[in-house]
Amino acid sequence: MNKNATQPELAIKNWLTLEAELASNYPDSVNQIYQGEIDGMLLKGVFSQAEMLEVKQRLDNAIDELESVRYGATLGCVLMAAGSDKKRYFQGADNFRNKLKTLFNTNFEARLEAILNKISGGRKVEVARENDDWVYTPATVRFVYPNLGGMVPHKNNDFLENSYYDRLNQIAKMVDALSYFIIIDKPEAGGDLVLYDFPPEESMTLTKDLDLEKCPKRYITPDIGDMIVFHGGNIVHQITDVTGQNIRITIGGFLAISKDDQKILYWS
Repeated sequence: MNKNATQPELAIKNWLTLEAELASNYPDSVNQIYQGEIDGMLLKGVFSQAEMLEVKQRLDNAIDELESVRYGATLGCVLMAAGSDKKRYFQGADNFRNKLKTLFNTNFEARLEAILNKISGGRKVEVARENDDWVYTPATVRFVYPNLGGMVPHKNNDFLENSYYDRLNQIAKMVDALSYFIIIDKPEAGGDLVLYDFPPEESMTLTKDLDLEKCPKRYITPDIGDMIVFHGGNIVHQITDVTGQNIRITIGGFLAISKDDQKILYWS
Protein backbone atom coordinates (compact mmCIF):
# COMPACT_ATOMS: atom_id res chain seq x y z
CA MET A 1 0.00 0.00 0.00
CA ASN A 2 1.49 3.31 -1.08
CA LYS A 3 0.54 6.15 1.20
CA ASN A 4 1.61 8.64 -1.45
CA ALA A 5 -0.95 7.35 -3.93
CA THR A 6 -4.20 9.20 -4.47
CA GLN A 7 -6.63 7.80 -1.91
CA PRO A 8 -9.53 9.06 0.18
CA GLU A 9 -8.03 10.68 3.27
CA LEU A 10 -9.53 10.02 6.66
CA ALA A 11 -10.12 13.20 8.62
CA ILE A 12 -9.55 12.05 12.18
CA LYS A 13 -10.54 15.33 13.74
CA ASN A 14 -9.98 14.06 17.25
CA TRP A 15 -6.53 12.53 16.87
CA LEU A 16 -4.10 14.12 19.33
CA THR A 17 -0.35 14.52 18.86
CA LEU A 18 1.56 16.06 21.75
CA GLU A 19 4.69 15.85 23.86
CA ALA A 20 4.42 13.23 26.61
CA GLU A 21 5.06 15.87 29.27
CA LEU A 22 1.83 17.60 28.19
CA ALA A 23 -0.35 14.49 28.53
CA SER A 24 -1.87 15.77 31.77
CA ASN A 25 -3.59 18.46 29.69
CA TYR A 26 -5.95 15.65 28.64
CA PRO A 27 -6.50 13.98 32.02
CA ASP A 28 -9.41 11.72 31.06
CA SER A 29 -8.38 10.87 27.52
CA VAL A 30 -8.42 7.07 28.01
CA ASN A 31 -12.12 7.33 28.81
CA GLN A 32 -12.62 9.84 25.98
CA ILE A 33 -11.16 7.32 23.53
CA TYR A 34 -13.56 4.70 24.92
CA GLN A 35 -16.46 7.10 24.38
CA GLY A 36 -15.38 7.90 20.83
CA GLU A 37 -14.65 11.53 21.63
CA ILE A 38 -10.99 10.94 20.73
CA ASP A 39 -9.84 8.33 18.20
CA GLY A 40 -6.38 8.10 19.65
CA MET A 41 -3.24 9.95 20.60
CA LEU A 42 0.47 10.01 19.83
CA LEU A 43 2.57 10.89 22.87
CA LYS A 44 6.04 11.98 21.82
CA GLY A 45 9.12 11.10 23.84
CA VAL A 46 7.75 8.68 26.43
CA PHE A 47 11.21 7.12 26.18
CA SER A 48 14.28 8.86 24.78
CA GLN A 49 15.85 7.60 21.57
CA ALA A 50 19.04 6.88 23.54
CA GLU A 51 17.06 4.66 25.94
CA MET A 52 15.50 2.76 23.07
CA LEU A 53 18.85 2.30 21.33
CA GLU A 54 20.09 0.49 24.44
CA VAL A 55 16.95 -1.67 24.48
CA LYS A 56 17.41 -2.50 20.81
CA GLN A 57 21.03 -3.52 21.41
CA ARG A 58 19.96 -5.85 24.23
CA LEU A 59 17.25 -7.34 22.03
CA ASP A 60 19.94 -8.18 19.48
CA ASN A 61 21.25 -10.64 22.07
CA ALA A 62 17.83 -12.27 22.56
CA ILE A 63 17.40 -13.71 19.06
CA ASP A 64 17.19 -17.27 20.39
CA GLU A 65 14.19 -16.33 22.57
CA LEU A 66 11.99 -15.06 19.73
CA GLU A 67 8.82 -16.81 18.58
CA SER A 68 8.21 -16.78 14.83
CA VAL A 69 4.88 -15.37 13.59
CA ARG A 70 3.52 -14.55 10.14
CA TYR A 71 4.77 -10.95 10.11
CA GLY A 72 8.10 -11.61 11.84
CA ALA A 73 8.60 -12.53 15.50
CA THR A 74 7.57 -11.79 19.07
CA LEU A 75 9.30 -11.74 22.43
CA GLY A 76 7.13 -12.39 25.47
CA CYS A 77 4.09 -14.56 25.92
CA VAL A 78 0.91 -13.64 24.03
CA LEU A 79 -2.46 -14.45 25.61
CA MET A 80 -4.07 -15.26 22.28
CA ALA A 81 -1.24 -17.63 21.32
CA ALA A 82 -1.34 -19.46 24.69
CA GLY A 83 -5.00 -20.36 24.22
CA SER A 84 -6.39 -22.53 27.02
CA ASP A 85 -2.98 -23.23 28.56
CA LYS A 86 -3.27 -20.52 31.21
CA LYS A 87 -0.58 -21.99 33.45
CA ARG A 88 1.95 -21.82 30.64
CA TYR A 89 0.90 -18.27 29.83
CA PHE A 90 1.24 -16.97 33.39
CA GLN A 91 4.60 -18.66 33.85
CA GLY A 92 5.72 -16.94 30.67
CA ALA A 93 4.27 -13.64 31.88
CA ASP A 94 6.30 -13.85 35.08
CA ASN A 95 9.45 -14.63 33.10
CA PHE A 96 8.86 -11.73 30.72
CA ARG A 97 8.29 -9.24 33.53
CA ASN A 98 11.74 -10.23 34.79
CA LYS A 99 13.12 -9.97 31.24
CA LEU A 100 11.92 -6.37 31.04
CA LYS A 101 14.18 -5.54 33.98
CA THR A 102 17.18 -6.57 31.89
CA LEU A 103 16.03 -4.87 28.68
CA PHE A 104 15.30 -1.45 30.21
CA ASN A 105 17.55 0.58 32.49
CA THR A 106 14.39 2.10 33.93
CA ASN A 107 11.37 0.20 35.27
CA PHE A 108 9.22 -0.31 32.16
CA GLU A 109 5.97 -0.84 34.04
CA ALA A 110 6.58 2.21 36.24
CA ARG A 111 7.29 4.42 33.20
CA LEU A 112 4.21 3.14 31.39
CA GLU A 113 1.99 3.60 34.44
CA ALA A 114 3.37 7.10 35.02
CA ILE A 115 2.29 8.24 31.56
CA LEU A 116 -1.05 6.41 31.73
CA ASN A 117 -1.77 7.95 35.13
CA LYS A 118 -1.71 11.37 33.46
CA ILE A 119 -4.59 10.36 31.17
CA SER A 120 -6.47 7.90 33.42
CA GLY A 121 -9.08 10.27 34.83
CA GLY A 122 -7.88 9.48 38.34
CA ARG A 123 -8.28 5.71 37.91
CA LYS A 124 -5.56 3.46 39.28
CA VAL A 125 -3.37 1.93 36.56
CA GLU A 126 -2.13 -1.62 37.00
CA VAL A 127 -1.29 -4.84 35.16
CA ALA A 128 -4.33 -7.10 34.88
CA ARG A 129 -4.33 -10.24 37.03
CA GLU A 130 -6.47 -13.34 37.54
CA ASN A 131 -5.46 -13.71 41.18
CA ASP A 132 -2.57 -12.83 43.49
CA ASP A 133 -0.30 -15.36 41.81
CA TRP A 134 -1.33 -15.09 38.17
CA VAL A 135 -0.44 -11.68 36.72
CA TYR A 136 -0.78 -10.95 33.01
CA THR A 137 2.20 -9.90 30.95
CA PRO A 138 2.30 -6.08 30.62
CA ALA A 139 3.43 -6.07 27.00
CA THR A 140 4.87 -8.01 24.08
CA VAL A 141 7.80 -7.00 21.88
CA ARG A 142 6.85 -7.34 18.21
CA PHE A 143 9.33 -7.51 15.34
CA VAL A 144 7.85 -6.75 11.90
CA TYR A 145 10.34 -8.00 9.31
CA PRO A 146 10.77 -6.42 5.87
CA ASN A 147 8.83 -7.71 2.88
CA LEU A 148 6.47 -10.04 4.77
CA GLY A 149 3.36 -7.92 4.23
CA GLY A 150 3.17 -6.26 7.66
CA MET A 151 0.24 -6.95 10.00
CA VAL A 152 -3.08 -7.65 8.29
CA PRO A 153 -6.16 -5.44 8.86
CA HIS A 154 -8.02 -6.35 12.04
CA LYS A 155 -9.85 -4.96 15.04
CA ASN A 156 -9.58 -6.34 18.53
CA ASN A 157 -13.32 -6.70 19.20
CA ASP A 158 -13.33 -9.67 16.81
CA PHE A 159 -11.36 -11.82 19.29
CA LEU A 160 -13.37 -11.27 22.49
CA GLU A 161 -15.47 -14.43 22.31
CA ASN A 162 -12.41 -16.66 22.64
CA SER A 163 -12.16 -18.48 25.96
CA TYR A 164 -8.78 -17.02 26.86
CA TYR A 165 -10.54 -13.69 27.41
CA ASP A 166 -13.11 -15.10 29.87
CA ARG A 167 -11.52 -13.58 32.98
CA LEU A 168 -10.79 -10.24 31.34
CA ASN A 169 -14.38 -10.06 30.09
CA GLN A 170 -15.52 -10.50 33.72
CA ILE A 171 -13.36 -7.72 35.19
CA ALA A 172 -12.94 -5.20 32.37
CA LYS A 173 -14.90 -3.34 29.70
CA MET A 174 -13.37 -5.31 26.87
CA VAL A 175 -15.68 -4.17 24.08
CA ASP A 176 -14.02 -1.23 22.29
CA ALA A 177 -10.91 -1.51 24.48
CA LEU A 178 -7.72 0.31 23.55
CA SER A 179 -4.38 -0.70 22.06
CA TYR A 180 -1.02 0.83 22.94
CA PHE A 181 2.51 0.48 21.64
CA ILE A 182 5.86 2.25 21.87
CA ILE A 183 8.46 2.37 19.09
CA ILE A 184 11.80 0.75 19.96
CA ASP A 185 13.21 0.95 16.42
CA LYS A 186 11.62 2.05 13.17
CA PRO A 187 12.14 0.83 9.61
CA GLU A 188 13.67 2.75 6.75
CA ALA A 189 10.22 2.87 5.15
CA GLY A 190 6.77 1.41 5.72
CA GLY A 191 5.58 0.01 9.01
CA ASP A 192 2.92 2.71 9.38
CA LEU A 193 -0.17 2.30 11.52
CA VAL A 194 -3.16 2.65 9.18
CA LEU A 195 -6.63 3.44 10.55
CA TYR A 196 -9.61 2.74 8.27
CA ASP A 197 -12.78 4.80 8.38
CA PHE A 198 -15.45 2.15 7.79
CA PRO A 199 -19.03 2.93 8.78
CA PRO A 200 -19.81 0.96 11.98
CA GLU A 201 -22.26 -1.36 10.24
CA GLU A 202 -19.61 -2.34 7.65
CA SER A 203 -16.77 -2.90 10.10
CA MET A 204 -18.71 -5.11 12.52
CA THR A 205 -17.07 -8.14 10.93
CA LEU A 206 -14.10 -7.99 8.57
CA THR A 207 -14.84 -9.67 5.25
CA LYS A 208 -13.17 -9.87 1.87
CA ASP A 209 -15.93 -7.60 0.55
CA LEU A 210 -14.51 -4.59 2.38
CA ASP A 211 -12.58 -2.49 -0.15
CA LEU A 212 -9.52 -1.29 1.75
CA GLU A 213 -8.08 0.62 -1.17
CA LYS A 214 -11.16 2.81 -1.58
CA CYS A 215 -11.79 3.28 2.13
CA PRO A 216 -10.75 6.62 3.67
CA LYS A 217 -7.70 6.03 5.84
CA ARG A 218 -5.14 7.78 7.99
CA TYR A 219 -1.45 6.88 8.31
CA ILE A 220 0.19 7.35 11.73
CA THR A 221 4.00 7.29 11.83
CA PRO A 222 5.46 7.57 15.35
CA ASP A 223 9.16 8.07 15.97
CA ILE A 224 11.48 6.06 18.23
CA GLY A 225 10.38 6.45 21.87
CA ASP A 226 6.88 7.66 20.95
CA MET A 227 3.76 5.96 22.27
CA ILE A 228 0.44 5.40 20.50
CA VAL A 229 -2.84 4.84 22.35
CA PHE A 230 -5.86 4.29 20.10
CA HIS A 231 -9.29 2.72 19.73
CA GLY A 232 -7.98 -0.64 18.55
CA GLY A 233 -11.13 -2.44 19.67
CA ASN A 234 -13.43 -1.02 17.03
CA ILE A 235 -11.22 0.75 14.47
CA VAL A 236 -10.03 -1.49 11.65
CA HIS A 237 -6.26 -1.07 11.54
CA GLN A 238 -3.13 -2.62 10.13
CA ILE A 239 0.66 -2.18 9.96
CA THR A 240 1.90 -1.66 6.41
CA ASP A 241 4.70 -3.72 4.92
CA VAL A 242 8.19 -2.81 6.08
CA THR A 243 10.81 -2.10 3.40
CA GLY A 244 14.55 -1.61 3.61
CA GLN A 245 16.92 -3.35 6.00
CA ASN A 246 15.64 -2.22 9.41
CA ILE A 247 13.11 -4.24 11.41
CA ARG A 248 10.15 -2.42 12.96
CA ILE A 249 10.35 -3.15 16.70
CA THR A 250 7.63 -2.14 19.15
CA ILE A 251 6.54 -2.99 22.68
CA GLY A 252 2.89 -2.81 23.61
CA GLY A 253 -0.43 -4.43 24.38
CA PHE A 254 -3.94 -3.46 25.39
CA LEU A 255 -5.80 -1.22 27.86
CA ALA A 256 -9.28 -1.55 29.35
CA ILE A 257 -11.24 0.26 32.04
CA SER A 258 -12.37 -2.06 34.83
CA LYS A 259 -16.05 -2.94 35.17
CA ASP A 260 -16.26 -0.87 38.39
CA ASP A 261 -14.69 2.11 36.59
CA GLN A 262 -11.97 2.38 39.25
CA LYS A 263 -8.94 1.06 37.35
CA ILE A 264 -7.23 0.98 33.99
CA LEU A 265 -5.90 -2.52 33.37
CA TYR A 266 -3.22 -3.36 30.81
CA TRP A 267 -1.92 -6.66 29.42
CA SER A 268 -0.78 -8.47 26.31
